[in-house]
Amino acid sequence: MGLIKALVDASHRFAEDDRFQKLSVGYDYRPVNWIFELGKGPQEEKTWLTIRGKYKNEYIYSVPIRADRSGSVSKNNIKPYLFVDNKEYAIGLKNDSIVFDAFKDLHNQALSLIKEHRKDWLKCIPEDDIEGTINDLESIVAFLDLSREKRLELITNALSDKNDGPKEEKRKRREIESKDVIAFSVASSCFPFDRQTAQIIWYKILEQYYTSGLGKCAICEEYQDKPITRIFPFKLRLFGERCSLLSVNTEENKSFISLGKSQLGNSPICFDCASQADRTLKFLIHIDENDENKFIGRHAVILSRDNSKGKQPLRNQIAIFWTKKPVEVESDEGEQVLLEDLVKKPFESFEKLPEREAPVAAAQCRKLLHAPFSGGRDAPTLPDNRFYLAVLSPNKSRLVVREWLEMDVRPVKENIKRYIDAVQIIHPEGLGVWWPPVGGMLEALRSYTSVVRKSEEGPRIAALGPDVMRKLVRCMYQGALPPDALLVRALQCFRVPDPSIKDNSSGMQQFRRQLLRRMSMAAAMKLVLTHGNEEESKAMEQLVTDFDKSSSYKEGAAYNCGRLLAVLEAIQQRASSSGRGVNTTLVDRFYGAASTAPATVFANLISMATKAHLPKLRREGKELFRLRSQYELLHIGDLMADICRIIDNAGGFPPPLHPKEQAVFALGFYHQRAELKPQKK
Repeated sequence: MGLIKALVDASHRFAEDDRFQKLSVGYDYRPVNWIFELGKGPQEEKTWLTIRGKYKNEYIYSVPIRADRSGSVSKNNIKPYLFVDNKEYAIGLKNDSIVFDAFKDLHNQALSLIKEHRKDWLKCIPEDDIEGTINDLESIVAFLDLSREKRLELITNALSDKNDGPKEEKRKRREIESKDVIAFSVASSCFPFDRQTAQIIWYKILEQYYTSGLGKCAICEEYQDKPITRIFPFKLRLFGERCSLLSVNTEENKSFISLGKSQLGNSPICFDCASQADRTLKFLIHIDENDENKFIGRHAVILSRDNSKGKQPLRNQIAIFWTKKPVEVESDEGEQVLLEDLVKKPFESFEKLPEREAPVAAAQCRKLLHAPFSGGRDAPTLPDNRFYLAVLSPNKSRLVVREWLEMDVRPVKENIKRYIDAVQIIHPEGLGVWWPPVGGMLEALRSYTSVVRKSEEGPRIAALGPDVMRKLVRCMYQGALPPDALLVRALQCFRVPDPSIKDNSSGMQQFRRQLLRRMSMAAAMKLVLTHGNEEESKAMEQLVTDFDKSSSYKEGAAYNCGRLLAVLEAIQQRASSSGRGVNTTLVDRFYGAASTAPATVFANLISMATKAHLPKLRREGKELFRLRSQYELLHIGDLMADICRIIDNAGGFPPPLHPKEQAVFALGFYHQRAELKPQKK
């Protein structure tokens, strides 16, 4: 019940949010295909009808629904919606349609409830809203009371009228199909289901359907008895699946029996708490429509999405997060940033990169992580505030909670900072220190190499298991250790050389993806190696830092063997006769052996460089290199000798390296390569 109680409590925090208010109880977003607009006609014709449609996804509204309606319609499975429904319910063109009769009875019931309870349930609602809902219902009931022949005539005439609306709605009419959603409207400024009165009446109707008796609620624990739900009455749409938050079904298909009690007998939930939990969850999982990749929202991030042909819902994962009370962080410019916005930073994509520096967003995020929580009304209550995070996956019939974190707010920012310090690394071209987003890092570990077209990249390898993502989530927010599987997979991918690219725009895009992939692999290895060690995290960001003296990795043989391989590669490329490098470098041929057993290959590589490549560079005057961290030119032979001296002091070229030492070797190679890259003009 921890997640459900947290969702119910969160409903009070979000009560003033406009989008939360639009998600009324028993409502959900649906695309409306047809709009039946009713109005008053001549005296001999009580109702006239205008039909607008057919629409596909142009109009998506939050409309009344019943979550327990599924399967084909039968005598025992008739569950109409209010104001909105499909053809079989809303039109009733069949003779003796009990489904249509149920739809009509529902609207008569709603009309009676408003007139009966306008002085108690509805006493706080504006009078014009109540009267507007009554007028809407009376018009709809008048249409539904027409004979079948009269309704058919009105609908046929309305469908044949092609000039019934604005220019963009003058389209070729099509027949109304059985699954098309029809929304009733009366000539007014809003739909009937948008009115406050309609929302309260639908709530009361659902409460009557889904509750049985009074009792103490396990969530709100109020003193007085409240209507207790007999089944959990709401479902949400997630990755195309309709799933319930709780695994509680009908009496015929019981989910569980415990201690002699079935369904919600052990932990009763009142209808109000059930509805608020559902409403809050729908609010939290909302994805920003303006997001280019449709994967991130204010309180949600899609962690993984299954795009395979054989659809497996449990491979889809979404993380939702929020705080009990709003918490802000103050930037250097005095801007107040909500903690929820900061929580998403490790997932945000930096694909639109500037050409000469790190993304501005990365630098801003680092500043915010070092900034204190801002003052204000929430500062005194910060120790009592809570941070919540859930990782969810849809199943065919219910929601699967894969991860649930509930913790104090204060450590969250520090844990995110620790994660970003451990994962950020120099760009392969030297474009500053920043970090790849989580999605990009895991995607890079699914491909050994790249091709010209991104959609055809391969060969692909199996993705890391879903537990890796969940462990990363715990690493970011709870401070847990990152999964070792990241390091093992990154080592496998890092050994495979990148293919040559063409000198055109497609080739440059491919080269850009190669750089980001290399950066992601190196970041994954650095995360596993340095998480929790602040000085080591800073030292391993790039080749030269202020923390090098405290780094045990940089003084070791494995790291400097990696540096030496990058230097030998640069010597070979500059000594090539074409001046454009070579198609197959010594790295392409010897990286695997050099990174696993350095003592077996480096003697030959150094001999090749000193006897063949360095004399040629000396003759052509190319032996001077410019490093990114130095203004003065450096003789490449001196750099190679300095690295060899460090290796000798560390005990010489080491025997076969274990995986973590191989990762240190890879980072040394990666850092030295970035240091040797020429500055962009």
